[in-house]
Amino acid sequence: MPTSLIKRIDEKYHLRHFAWVIVIIASIIQMVGSTIRNVFGVMVDPMSQTFGWSQGQIGLGYAIAALCTALFSPVAGIIGDLIGARKTMAIGTVLFLVGMIWTATASSVIEFYVAYGIVLGIAQSIYLVPIVPAVVSWFKRGTGIGTGAMMVAWSIGPALSIQALAICFEYFGWQNTFLIFGILGSIIIAICLLFFYDSPEKKSTLPYGWLSTDKKSEMKGIPWNPKGQRLIFKTDSFWHLINIHFWGCVGHAVILVAVIPMAVNQGISLVAASGVLSIIAIASIFSRFAAPIIGDKYGSKPIIFLSFLGQGLSVLLLLNANTIFDFYLFAVLFGLPYGGEGTVVPIINKQYYGRFPMGTTYGWQLFGAGIGMAIGGVIPGIVFDITGGYVFAIWVSALSSLWGALIVLMLSSTKEMIVEYST
Repeated sequence: MPTSLIKRIDEKYHLRHFAWVIVIIASIIQMVGSTIRNVFGVMVDPMSQTFGWSQGQIGLGYAIAALCTALFSPVAGIIGDLIGARKTMAIGTVLFLVGMIWTATASSVIEFYVAYGIVLGIAQSIYLVPIVPAVVSWFKRGTGIGTGAMMVAWSIGPALSIQALAICFEYFGWQNTFLIFGILGSIIIAICLLFFYDSPEKKSTLPYGWLSTDKKSEMKGIPWNPKGQRLIFKTDSFWHLINIHFWGCVGHAVILVAVIPMAVNQGISLVAASGVLSIIAIASIFSRFAAPIIGDKYGSKPIIFLSFLGQGLSVLLLLNANTIFDFYLFAVLFGLPYGGEGTVVPIINKQYYGRFPMGTTYGWQLFGAGIGMAIGGVIPGIVFDITGGYVFAIWVSALSSLWGALIVLMLSSTKEMIVEYST
């Protein structure tokens, strides 16, 4: 019975196609790369106790990292389009290793800002930007399930590591934990890149889902060229998506940075409070996988709207949260829409712009996201330092996501491409 089931799954999804190897490699890289940003809330109290820095000072490090990720994302996208995702991510791996070791050995807040903020911020952009368009380029059909499988890693990585890192912080100290994770993470990514190919053409194979009835001209993606990119720049939806990324990331950055300190401030232990981020990560697994599949089949615009709406409304639960149950309930209700917010964007890019290389376009979208993460990341610490609480920060988070939902309504329909490339 199990053998026949595996055979049916293989016949339906062509599991032997090399596209799935690319998805697995991308997932591993995403798991390592996304963890550092998503576990920042675990670092706040240990770092404050070690150095005596305020939450505002520590939060500024997160903001600098997000800002550097934002500013370098368009550059990372352009580099990825020009020299390929594999070479670009090799550069990112070196920066990741340097940044992790430097952060672990930092002894001043300025060193922390440079190591974590600048070096790891740039490394983050190189991991996030080129790899997603590269994975999408491997799929002629079935883009949703391929993208969804990869995006699940954004949840699994933090879900597996947040509790482990919180425990390691308590037993080994945050510096030793950072040092070990940086070295092991770099080795894992370096091994993965040995088996990574930027596109089906580089592997001398056809993209996943290509049929014999398709035109031969569709066997390969459109080469990147300035004229095609300018056509994309001229569409309203290109600019709306940058704006949407910005407001959505303001909304959830406040939560990712502040929810653990919020819980600790209510007398909950660090390990128990860290479970909030773990539950958010676990709850978002379903939506990260399902949203791209649904968006690919029925259109991405409604999925993005509902995700923003749910993210904004669920945050209001924190206004009255004071027990571990309250925080865990919030984590479930927030995690579901949070997971679907950004994972469907590669799908909507393909629906709008076809198989044109998306590195530059996606890089600009993550520029908006990074600016939003920077602003949202610094708000909670400043608010706490001034008011001694997080009420204003919670309202900023909720209203930012709800405003983003309104902007989603301005997007073009995804029923057909919105650009026509000259042949």
